[in-house]
Amino acid sequence: MKKLKLTLVMLATLMLAPSLSYAKGIPMFFNTGDEIFEIEGAPQYEEGYSLGYACKRFGLFGADIWTWDCKMMAVNLNLFSVADIDESDLTEFSAKYSLSDRKRNLWNHYGIALLLVVIVAFGLLKRRA
Repeated sequence: MKKLKLTLVMLATLMLAPSLSYAKGIPMFFNTGDEIFEIEGAPQYEEGYSLGYACKRFGLFGADIWTWDCKMMAVNLNLFSVADIDESDLTEFSAKYSLSDRKRNLWNHYGIALLLVVIVAFGLLKRRA
C-alpha cells in the first residue's frame, strides 16, 4: 500500500510540474490553444526553423486529449514561432511526412491513457474501502 501511495504522489507531482502555458489568473488543470511539433528527420531551415506541424489542442494536465486543425509549417520550438512553406515544398513534404511523424514526448502522447488508468484505479480502491 505504501508503494501505491508513493507512486500516486510521484505521479501527482509530475502532472503538476509547470509547462509552457499562456493561461492568466488562476492556474487550470486543462490547457487549450496552439501547439507546435517538429518532425523527426525532416529538413532544417535557417534561423532555427525545421519542418513541423502547428495544431490547435485541448489537453488535461499537459497531456493532449484532442488536436485539430494541424498544418505543415516551418516551426521554431525555441521561439514558439511558425512560418509558411512554399507550395511546391509543401506538396513534396506532405507526400513524404504525415501527422503521425511529429515528435511528441511520452506524457503528451500517452498521458491521457495513464490518467484514465489512475482514475479507474482510484474508483476501484474507493469501492473496496
